[in-house]
Amino acid sequence: MFKSKEKILTLFLILIIGGAGGILADQFLLPYLSTIPFFSKISFIEHAMNGTTIINPTEKIIITENIAIEGAIDKINPSLVAIQSYQNKGLIKQGTGFIMTSDGLIVTAADLVPAWATEYLVFRNGNYLTAQVVKIDLKSNLALLKIEEVNLSVASLANLEETYLGQRIVLVGVELIENNLNYFVNLGVIRSISEETLKINLTEENSLANGSPLINIKGQVLGLNLVDYKGLIKTIPISEIRGFVGL
Repeated sequence: MFKSKEKILTLFLILIIGGAGGILADQFLLPYLSTIPFFSKISFIEHAMNGTTIINPTEKIIITENIAIEGAIDKINPSLVAIQSYQNKGLIKQGTGFIMTSDGLIVTAADLVPAWATEYLVFRNGNYLTAQVVKIDLKSNLALLKIEEVNLSVASLANLEETYLGQRIVLVGVELIENNLNYFVNLGVIRSISEETLKINLTEENSLANGSPLINIKGQVLGLNLVDYKGLIKTIPISEIRGFVGL
Protein backbone atom coordinates (compact mmCIF):
# COMPACT_ATOMS: atom_id res chain seq x y z
CA MET A 1 0.00 0.00 0.00
CA PHE A 2 2.86 2.31 0.92
CA LYS A 3 4.66 1.53 -2.34
CA SER A 4 1.52 2.30 -4.34
CA LYS A 5 1.16 5.71 -2.69
CA GLU A 6 4.85 6.33 -3.28
CA LYS A 7 4.43 5.61 -6.99
CA ILE A 8 1.44 7.96 -7.27
CA LEU A 9 3.36 10.71 -5.45
CA THR A 10 6.38 10.17 -7.72
CA LEU A 11 4.17 10.39 -10.85
CA PHE A 12 2.55 13.56 -9.51
CA LEU A 13 5.94 15.15 -8.87
CA ILE A 14 7.09 14.19 -12.38
CA LEU A 15 4.03 15.89 -13.91
CA ILE A 16 4.60 19.05 -11.86
CA ILE A 17 8.30 19.16 -12.68
CA GLY A 18 7.56 18.47 -16.37
CA GLY A 19 4.96 21.26 -16.52
CA ALA A 20 7.28 23.68 -14.78
CA GLY A 21 10.06 22.68 -17.14
CA GLY A 22 7.82 23.38 -20.15
CA ILE A 23 6.98 26.85 -18.85
CA LEU A 24 10.62 27.62 -18.15
CA ALA A 25 11.63 26.39 -21.58
CA ASP A 26 8.97 28.50 -23.27
CA GLN A 27 9.65 31.65 -21.27
CA PHE A 28 13.44 31.49 -20.85
CA LEU A 29 15.20 28.68 -22.72
CA LEU A 30 13.61 29.19 -26.18
CA PRO A 31 14.13 32.98 -26.15
CA TYR A 32 17.78 32.42 -25.17
CA LEU A 33 18.32 29.76 -27.86
CA SER A 34 16.74 32.04 -30.48
CA THR A 35 19.59 34.51 -29.93
CA ILE A 36 22.15 31.88 -30.96
CA PRO A 37 22.43 31.71 -34.81
CA PHE A 38 22.68 27.92 -34.92
CA PHE A 39 19.50 27.34 -32.88
CA SER A 40 17.52 30.27 -34.32
CA LYS A 41 17.25 28.47 -37.69
CA ILE A 42 15.44 25.48 -36.16
CA SER A 43 11.81 25.74 -37.37
CA PHE A 44 9.93 25.13 -34.10
CA ILE A 45 12.10 27.68 -32.25
CA GLU A 46 11.61 30.22 -35.05
CA HIS A 47 7.81 29.63 -35.04
CA ALA A 48 7.66 29.94 -31.27
CA MET A 49 9.47 33.28 -31.32
CA ASN A 50 7.45 34.65 -34.23
CA GLY A 51 4.13 33.71 -32.65
CA THR A 52 3.26 31.62 -35.73
CA THR A 53 -0.02 29.68 -35.50
CA ILE A 54 -0.05 26.29 -37.18
CA ILE A 55 -3.46 25.75 -38.84
CA ASN A 56 -4.58 22.13 -39.09
CA PRO A 57 -5.57 20.80 -42.55
CA THR A 58 -9.34 21.02 -41.92
CA GLU A 59 -9.18 24.66 -40.88
CA LYS A 60 -6.94 25.42 -43.86
CA ILE A 61 -9.49 23.92 -46.29
CA ILE A 62 -12.33 25.98 -44.77
CA ILE A 63 -10.32 29.19 -44.96
CA THR A 64 -9.31 28.48 -48.57
CA GLU A 65 -12.93 27.79 -49.58
CA ASN A 66 -14.18 30.96 -47.93
CA ILE A 67 -11.60 33.03 -49.79
CA ALA A 68 -12.60 31.32 -53.06
CA ILE A 69 -16.30 32.06 -52.47
CA GLU A 70 -15.59 35.72 -51.75
CA GLY A 71 -13.57 35.91 -54.98
CA ALA A 72 -16.38 34.22 -56.94
CA ILE A 73 -18.95 36.73 -55.69
CA ASP A 74 -16.67 39.64 -56.54
CA LYS A 75 -16.23 38.19 -60.05
CA ILE A 76 -19.95 37.87 -60.86
CA ASN A 77 -21.14 41.12 -59.24
CA PRO A 78 -20.22 43.53 -62.10
CA SER A 79 -22.44 41.57 -64.52
CA LEU A 80 -25.54 41.59 -62.27
CA VAL A 81 -28.47 43.94 -62.89
CA ALA A 82 -31.86 44.63 -61.35
CA ILE A 83 -34.84 44.00 -63.65
CA GLN A 84 -38.07 45.98 -63.27
CA SER A 85 -41.31 45.91 -65.29
CA TYR A 86 -43.92 48.66 -65.19
CA GLN A 87 -47.49 49.10 -66.34
CA ASN A 88 -48.63 52.71 -66.63
CA LYS A 89 -45.69 53.78 -64.43
CA GLY A 90 -46.62 51.30 -61.71
CA LEU A 91 -44.05 48.66 -60.72
CA ILE A 92 -45.46 45.18 -61.32
CA LYS A 93 -42.45 42.83 -61.40
CA GLN A 94 -38.82 42.93 -60.26
CA GLY A 95 -35.90 40.57 -59.85
CA THR A 96 -32.35 39.86 -61.00
CA GLY A 97 -30.68 39.36 -64.36
CA PHE A 98 -27.11 38.99 -65.62
CA ILE A 99 -25.24 40.35 -68.64
CA MET A 100 -24.34 37.75 -71.26
CA THR A 101 -22.61 39.86 -73.92
CA SER A 102 -20.58 43.07 -73.79
CA ASP A 103 -23.00 44.79 -76.21
CA GLY A 104 -25.94 44.58 -73.79
CA LEU A 105 -27.71 41.20 -73.98
CA ILE A 106 -29.16 40.23 -70.60
CA VAL A 107 -30.81 36.97 -69.58
CA THR A 108 -33.44 36.76 -66.85
CA ALA A 109 -36.68 34.95 -65.94
CA ALA A 110 -39.51 35.41 -68.44
CA ASP A 111 -42.10 35.98 -65.72
CA LEU A 112 -40.23 39.17 -64.74
CA VAL A 113 -41.02 40.75 -68.13
CA PRO A 114 -44.70 39.94 -68.87
CA ALA A 115 -46.07 40.88 -72.29
CA TRP A 116 -48.71 43.14 -70.74
CA ALA A 117 -46.07 45.43 -69.16
CA THR A 118 -45.62 48.82 -70.83
CA GLU A 119 -41.99 49.44 -69.86
CA TYR A 120 -38.95 47.35 -68.92
CA LEU A 121 -36.04 48.89 -67.00
CA VAL A 122 -32.57 47.62 -66.12
CA PHE A 123 -30.67 49.17 -63.23
CA ARG A 124 -26.87 49.08 -63.13
CA ASN A 125 -24.08 51.43 -62.04
CA GLY A 126 -26.55 53.82 -60.45
CA ASN A 127 -28.60 54.29 -63.62
CA TYR A 128 -31.90 53.10 -65.08
CA LEU A 129 -31.77 51.95 -68.69
CA THR A 130 -34.70 51.12 -70.94
CA ALA A 131 -34.60 47.50 -72.11
CA GLN A 132 -36.13 45.84 -75.15
CA VAL A 133 -37.36 42.26 -75.06
CA VAL A 134 -35.45 40.35 -77.75
CA LYS A 135 -36.70 36.85 -77.10
CA ILE A 136 -39.05 34.96 -74.76
CA ASP A 137 -39.36 31.24 -74.08
CA LEU A 138 -42.39 30.74 -71.82
CA LYS A 139 -41.89 26.99 -71.63
CA SER A 140 -38.43 27.27 -70.08
CA ASN A 141 -39.25 30.65 -68.47
CA LEU A 142 -36.30 32.46 -70.04
CA ALA A 143 -36.15 36.00 -71.41
CA LEU A 144 -33.45 37.82 -73.35
CA LEU A 145 -33.30 41.60 -73.01
CA LYS A 146 -31.17 44.24 -74.76
CA ILE A 147 -29.87 47.55 -73.46
CA GLU A 148 -28.04 50.13 -75.58
CA GLU A 149 -24.62 50.00 -73.96
CA VAL A 150 -21.25 48.52 -74.93
CA ASN A 151 -18.07 47.32 -73.24
CA LEU A 152 -20.07 45.77 -70.42
CA SER A 153 -18.74 43.29 -67.87
CA VAL A 154 -20.13 39.86 -68.76
CA ALA A 155 -20.77 36.74 -66.73
CA SER A 156 -18.25 33.93 -67.12
CA LEU A 157 -19.99 30.68 -68.10
CA ALA A 158 -19.20 27.27 -66.63
CA ASN A 159 -18.90 23.93 -68.40
CA LEU A 160 -21.43 21.44 -67.02
CA GLU A 161 -19.14 18.56 -67.94
CA GLU A 162 -16.79 19.82 -65.23
CA THR A 163 -19.61 20.09 -62.66
CA TYR A 164 -20.03 17.36 -60.05
CA LEU A 165 -22.40 16.25 -57.29
CA GLY A 166 -21.77 17.88 -53.93
CA GLN A 167 -20.02 20.83 -55.56
CA ARG A 168 -20.25 24.08 -53.59
CA ILE A 169 -22.51 26.62 -55.28
CA VAL A 170 -23.57 30.21 -54.61
CA LEU A 171 -26.82 32.00 -55.50
CA VAL A 172 -26.19 35.72 -55.98
CA GLY A 173 -29.12 38.13 -56.28
CA VAL A 174 -29.59 41.91 -56.22
CA GLU A 175 -32.12 44.30 -54.74
CA LEU A 176 -32.49 48.05 -55.06
CA ILE A 177 -32.11 50.04 -51.84
CA GLU A 178 -32.20 53.83 -52.19
CA ASN A 179 -31.09 53.63 -55.83
CA ASN A 180 -28.14 51.39 -55.02
CA LEU A 181 -27.66 47.73 -55.85
CA ASN A 182 -27.49 45.57 -52.76
CA TYR A 183 -26.15 42.05 -53.25
CA PHE A 184 -27.30 38.99 -51.30
CA VAL A 185 -26.11 35.39 -51.43
CA ASN A 186 -27.15 31.88 -50.49
CA LEU A 187 -24.74 28.94 -50.24
CA GLY A 188 -25.39 25.27 -50.96
CA VAL A 189 -24.34 22.21 -52.94
CA ILE A 190 -25.48 20.44 -56.10
CA ARG A 191 -27.75 17.46 -55.42
CA SER A 192 -28.26 16.23 -58.99
CA ILE A 193 -27.46 17.21 -62.57
CA SER A 194 -29.53 16.76 -65.74
CA GLU A 195 -30.01 18.50 -69.09
CA GLU A 196 -33.27 20.06 -67.86
CA THR A 197 -32.34 21.25 -64.38
CA LEU A 198 -29.73 21.42 -61.65
CA LYS A 199 -31.13 20.33 -58.30
CA ILE A 200 -29.66 22.14 -55.31
CA ASN A 201 -30.27 22.01 -51.56
CA LEU A 202 -31.50 25.59 -51.28
CA THR A 203 -34.64 27.58 -50.74
CA GLU A 204 -34.62 31.38 -50.99
CA GLU A 205 -36.96 33.67 -49.07
CA ASN A 206 -36.04 36.75 -51.13
CA SER A 207 -38.20 36.72 -54.27
CA LEU A 208 -35.78 39.17 -55.93
CA ALA A 209 -33.48 36.18 -56.46
CA ASN A 210 -35.77 35.22 -59.35
CA GLY A 211 -33.62 35.40 -62.51
CA SER A 212 -30.36 35.32 -60.56
CA PRO A 213 -27.29 33.29 -61.52
CA LEU A 214 -26.10 30.18 -59.74
CA ILE A 215 -22.29 30.18 -59.72
CA ASN A 216 -19.44 27.89 -58.73
CA ILE A 217 -16.51 28.96 -56.56
CA LYS A 218 -14.69 30.12 -59.70
CA GLY A 219 -17.42 32.72 -60.25
CA GLN A 220 -18.71 30.91 -63.36
CA VAL A 221 -22.44 30.69 -64.05
CA LEU A 222 -23.86 27.18 -63.73
CA GLY A 223 -27.46 28.18 -64.33
CA LEU A 224 -30.30 30.65 -63.83
CA ASN A 225 -32.50 30.45 -60.72
CA LEU A 226 -36.29 30.54 -60.95
CA VAL A 227 -37.69 31.31 -57.51
CA ASP A 228 -41.41 30.89 -56.80
CA TYR A 229 -43.54 32.56 -54.10
CA LYS A 230 -42.79 29.70 -51.69
CA GLY A 231 -39.05 30.20 -52.03
CA LEU A 232 -38.57 26.98 -53.99
CA ILE A 233 -35.83 27.12 -56.60
CA LYS A 234 -35.58 25.59 -60.04
CA THR A 235 -32.22 26.12 -61.73
CA ILE A 236 -32.02 26.11 -65.52
CA PRO A 237 -28.58 24.75 -66.49
CA ILE A 238 -26.14 26.92 -68.43
CA SER A 239 -26.22 24.53 -71.41
CA GLU A 240 -29.88 25.41 -72.00
CA ILE A 241 -29.21 29.11 -71.53
CA ARG A 242 -26.38 29.00 -74.09
CA GLY A 243 -28.78 27.50 -76.62
CA PHE A 244 -31.47 30.06 -75.84
CA VAL A 245 -29.12 33.04 -76.19
CA GLY A 246 -27.27 31.54 -79.16
CA LEU A 247 -23.80 31.35 -77.65
